[in-house]
Amino acid sequence: MPRPKQQLRRPPGKLRDARLFVIATEDTYAPRQYFRFYDHERVIVAVLPSAGGFSNPASVVQRLFEYARDYQLNAEDQLWALLDTDHWIEPNHKKGLLESLSDARQRGVRVAMSNPCFDLWLLLHHEEVKRGTIFSDCAAVGMRIREIKGEFNKTNLKIEHYPSAQVIVAMTRARALEEKPNDAGADFWPSASGTRVYLLINELQRAGLWRETP
Repeated sequence: MPRPKQQLRRPPGKLRDARLFVIATEDTYAPRQYFRFYDHERVIVAVLPSAGGFSNPASVVQRLFEYARDYQLNAEDQLWALLDTDHWIEPNHKKGLLESLSDARQRGVRVAMSNPCFDLWLLLHHEEVKRGTIFSDCAAVGMRIREIKGEFNKTNLKIEHYPSAQVIVAMTRARALEEKPNDAGADFWPSASGTRVYLLINELQRAGLWRETP
């Protein structure tokens, strides 16, 4: 017998018709902190970080399926999986990754992958990255942020490093990294350094966050 769905409680100060964005991530720390920096009475962002070592793409997507199963969502609410290419695009992992992503898309989950990782989205707040740039790994992205800002600790992001105006700048820069910026859904991830977090940011902007136009 299927379990009854729970009625989602809107946080104090939020309007009853506030849009809900549920984001599951591979990352344990950075995305959850980042999205807490921004608030709006008509937008709720719920981040489901990885915990207990369950950070593979299949586990991330499964978290969203379970959330949708347990809660009564509105038609305008959105489910998002924020994933990193990391080693998942290597031949021995790629088949399983594509199966998870296809399953997600078929079940209404939107996917925003970053190459190599979410930290590239953070870097784009601070500098433009040229199309075709290759970062060897996520540590190299973090090192670049540290060179620019003098510090970078993904377990303790600084709100002053990510002002709202720079979110719009980062979105423009991320779009520019796409080889086919008007066809971002053609593949699941950027072939070179890039991040499709801007697709999520665009939806959040349409819902009421970051009203400035890029």
